[in-house]
This record gives sequence, C-alpha cells and structure tokens, in this order.
Amino acid sequence: MIIVLATRNAHKVGEIRAILGNGARLLALNEFPGAPEVIEDAGTFAGNAAKKAIELAKFLGRRPEAMKDSNPIRVLADDSGLEVDALDGAPGVHSARFAAFDSGAQGNSSDAENKTKLLRLLEGVPEPRRTARFRCVIALTPVTTVERGNASPVCSSDEAEMQTELFEGVCEGRVAFEPNGQGGFGYDPLFIPAGYAQSFAELAPEIKNQLSHRGKALEKLAVFLRSNSIRNP
Repeated sequence: MIIVLATRNAHKVGEIRAILGNGARLLALNEFPGAPEVIEDAGTFAGNAAKKAIELAKFLGRRPEAMKDSNPIRVLADDSGLEVDALDGAPGVHSARFAAFDSGAQGNSSDAENKTKLLRLLEGVPEPRRTARFRCVIALTPVTTVERGNASPVCSSDEAEMQTELFEGVCEGRVAFEPNGQGGFGYDPLFIPAGYAQSFAELAPEIKNQLSHRGKALEKLAVFLRSNSIRNP
C-alpha cells in the first residue's frame, strides 16, 4: 500500500513515519508538484482533515502517472491543535494561525508568535486552571481513477467522502508558564502531558509518540490498516 501524506511539514512527516513504521510506503506531498493548497476553513478538526484528504485524493486520481503502481493508494491528512480550557477551547482549529488573527495576516503564524500570544492570554492564570489538550483527527481517503469529462464533480466528492475513514487521538495535559525544551515543534515547549513534569519538547521522541494525540490517532489507523490488509490481501 502507498500512503500519500498531505503535508510538507518535515517534523510531521517524521513523526508519522516513526509511528506507522514499515507497514506501508509513505510519500510526502512535496513529491507531487502541483498538488493544491487546500484551505482549511472547516469548523472542526475532522472537517479540515477530511477536506484535505478528499481534495488531494481527487487531484491524484486525475494524474495517470500516480496510478501506474499496482498497489492501492490512499491519502492521509490530519488536522490538529491545542484546546485550552481557560480560553474556551482556543486556539483549537486556529492553532497554526493563532497570532495571525491579531494582524489580519494571511497564512500561518510562526511558532514563536503563537506561543507568545498564548502565554499573554494566560498571564495570571494559575496552574490548576491551565488544563489543556492536544487533539488530532486523521482522515484516510482512497485514490481512484477519475476519467476527465465523464465524472460529476459532486458525485466524485460524495463518493470520496463516503469512503473516508476518520481516526481521533487526544492527549490531556496543561500549559506551562514558559517554554522548555528544544525538541518537537509548534506548542510542544509549552505543553506538559498529564502525568509528566517535562514538556513535549523535553521528552524523548519515542515517549512523545506514545503519548501524543497524533500518535494515538495513528495507532488507531495502524490497527485499521492491519485489519484491512487481512480482509483484502
């Protein structure tokens, strides 16, 4: 099986490769020039993940060279973020562009800008009220050949949506008062998982992958892939 990862984020690609192992051939999105930039405008992680997976699966289905391999091809897309209870669940689906809302800038904010804004909003909030969680939803959509001019875009989209599988993972924890650690990315230096004193950025990658929201979602995906291979050898 070939799985196309709907991301150009090298850190995320590395995490996914480490967790899924050698069960499938994994290809990053930068191996497919011309792949569309999908606007993540859904109100939920599941909505954004499914939208990315479906649009990219349709894109690959219209590329004959992508379908030459006899192995089945699926697109894996994810959306994830940090939900802080004291901020009513923010930044949530806006985690990657949290700071950009202040300036109206387009695209994602830098990690440093996002962390600075989060700490500013939580200034004076005591540790017991700094509870938070990372949430991740992974969408897996099969790539099927689309004949140009013969398929209805609406029907094609509906079929892809019906075949999309979703897998969710959650990691509970709290937001630290200052960033710690050099590993990970995003909010990792600020997030301390439940039961630990170190941030995600301080923990060894193998420990983080066991605890993380993405790791838990990928474990569910791995179980699905194994059972699917048994049913469809």
